[in-house]
Amino acid sequence: MLTGILFALLSAVLLGVYALPSKYTKSFAWENTWGGFFFLGMFVIPIIVTFTLVNDIWGIYSQIPSWVFAAMFALSFCWGIGNILWGYSINSIGMALAFSIFLGVITSIDTILPLILVPKEESVLGTQVGNLMLLGIGIIVFGIALNGYAGILRDKSKGDGNEEKRDTKTIRRGILFCVLGAICAAGFNLSYHIASKFGKIGEVAEIQFGNEPWIARLAVLLPIFMGATISTMIFFSYRLTKNKTWGNYTKTGAITAIVLVVLMAVFHDAALVIYGLAAYHLGELGTSVGFAILETGAIMVATVNGILTKEWTGASNKSKTILGISLAILIIGVLVIANANYMKINEATAVALLR
Repeated sequence: MLTGILFALLSAVLLGVYALPSKYTKSFAWENTWGGFFFLGMFVIPIIVTFTLVNDIWGIYSQIPSWVFAAMFALSFCWGIGNILWGYSINSIGMALAFSIFLGVITSIDTILPLILVPKEESVLGTQVGNLMLLGIGIIVFGIALNGYAGILRDKSKGDGNEEKRDTKTIRRGILFCVLGAICAAGFNLSYHIASKFGKIGEVAEIQFGNEPWIARLAVLLPIFMGATISTMIFFSYRLTKNKTWGNYTKTGAITAIVLVVLMAVFHDAALVIYGLAAYHLGELGTSVGFAILETGAIMVATVNGILTKEWTGASNKSKTILGISLAILIIGVLVIANANYMKINEATAVALLR
């Protein structure tokens, strides 16, 4: 139990800091930084790690119906689009707001989708668990609204009249892109659901090919990363060509920026792998306790990063107070949902014992 919690905390820290190096890639345009990150984090590192750690990856995939991979690629393609929108929102509204809004929306979507997609006889809508989940979603939505309001107040308090007008428009667009990005990012979880529920990729990798449970999850993640690679690389290749910024990769100072981008990719992918370890050690608590630690921890770490990098320097006390309140509300919402998931697991376990 303690090992799982420690892994979840470490995963939260890595997830909360992975975007921080992007603020210091000064010699790169936006598309250089995030294009490089997605290429390394979604393509290069997953391929190296998966083929290094997973036993007989091609043998595993040969057992899976081709339609499963087609569905996974389509959904993860949407996930890539969501990541692009979120990357843009960080530059528009800052790391603290982008993280809290993005993770808050994802938490709501990840909770409400299972309520809608499960068969009617398995639905928890109208039950105590279902009502608790809906309450958690409502709390998170309220926290997101306050978070966005704090960002608007922040920018209004940091400049003259003309700058206020421009910044308000920018932050509203950034919040919109962040929310849309989180909605598209639901493609990751749907893709993972299809891979696990219908394709049984993790089960095949673990039982038939003798992989450790957390390593078997890498076989599930690789096709998902490949779909996201396609959408992100199409977009960033277009941006790099349109803005003529390919040359930034060879300019003076590029080596330092590339190292920072590599760190972003390593932190991001390590967070996912370590969370897999956390979920494994926590067992049935992995999707409740582990998820709550990951989400709330990442939000808090990202907020601290935003403060340390002076995103809120010069902001009014009112905006900072509302930011603090909104973060507390988001954390409460995530914990309510985690508790509901925990209750659902206990109910399922009790039913299984009665049988």
